[in-house]
Amino acid sequence: MHIWMRDEARETERRAPLTPAGAASLIAAGATVTVERSAKRVFPNDAYKSAGCALAASEAWPDAPRDALILGVKELPGSPVILKGRFAHFAHLFKEQQGWRHELARFSHGGGSLYDLEYLTDASGQRVAAFGYWAGWLGAAIGLWGWLAKRKGVDGPFKGVKSAESRDIFVKEIAALATDPLPRAVIVGALGRSGQGAYDMLASVGIAPTRWDKAETAELDRGGLLNHDILVNCVLMTGRGLMLVRPEDLAGARLSMISDVACDPFSEFNPLPVYDAPTPWTMPFVEVAGGKFVTAIDNLPSLLPKEASEDFAAQLLPTLRAYPDGIPWRNARISFEAACAAAGK
Repeated sequence: MHIWMRDEARETERRAPLTPAGAASLIAAGATVTVERSAKRVFPNDAYKSAGCALAASEAWPDAPRDALILGVKELPGSPVILKGRFAHFAHLFKEQQGWRHELARFSHGGGSLYDLEYLTDASGQRVAAFGYWAGWLGAAIGLWGWLAKRKGVDGPFKGVKSAESRDIFVKEIAALATDPLPRAVIVGALGRSGQGAYDMLASVGIAPTRWDKAETAELDRGGLLNHDILVNCVLMTGRGLMLVRPEDLAGARLSMISDVACDPFSEFNPLPVYDAPTPWTMPFVEVAGGKFVTAIDNLPSLLPKEASEDFAAQLLPTLRAYPDGIPWRNARISFEAACAAAGK
């Protein structure tokens, strides 16, 4: 087994799906691990070298051996156009998101394969590893921070956000603005990993949010939903059926801040069709109606890269040890082949 961890293409992506300690355990079991040098990854290059990894230049993965699993977090850059290897990362293609056919064609034309990390599932269909807790925690944090900043008339995160070494840094900034009365918040998808993270964040500053999940959204009380100040959406949509907030719902609603943790605006399944693109770290909020804002950062956990990476990598490591024959890898391969068939590739 050869794992090749690439340097992330995004300048704001500091996470790693494999820690130095995890790499050392794979090497001790007989694997080869190559790690591309990175100037931004939260774990230093020398830590991987000390763990026994071979270091490669940043963006050297197109020349990696064909049998290596090229491991990353977020999407690949646009070049090379033809992909010949084996890849594992969050690609956001299998729900027919914008550009999905073009991206899948890169793999099919080169004979490459994609094991989307979102589709690594066990025998019961449960995901083996997810950043969900930290996505929910940070989504709630950014949404709440923005809402409080607007009430106080200060810039706060509207000037932009950046990664921090500890959650305590975010809590300190938010708690400084969190005077009574505290906002009413609702979490949709509250029983999942993301929902738990969102709940824990809000509870840490004294907010007891409304918690909705499948039972509460089976027959949606949209009026009740809109009678909150903040909505944190943690629902991972896999099909049509749920519509939370439409553009026409915003006028006159109490709701003034939406944090879309799920952040899937390019999908036809999007339950929040009030915005049309993720919001970047430099401008994390978009105004969608008079005084109504959406924050939809699609790599939220990278704002706490160390905590998020250690959590995710610990979940993923047992599955990496079972590459390529373990059940999660077979399930991910089936999902890739089904997506290619749907795309006509």
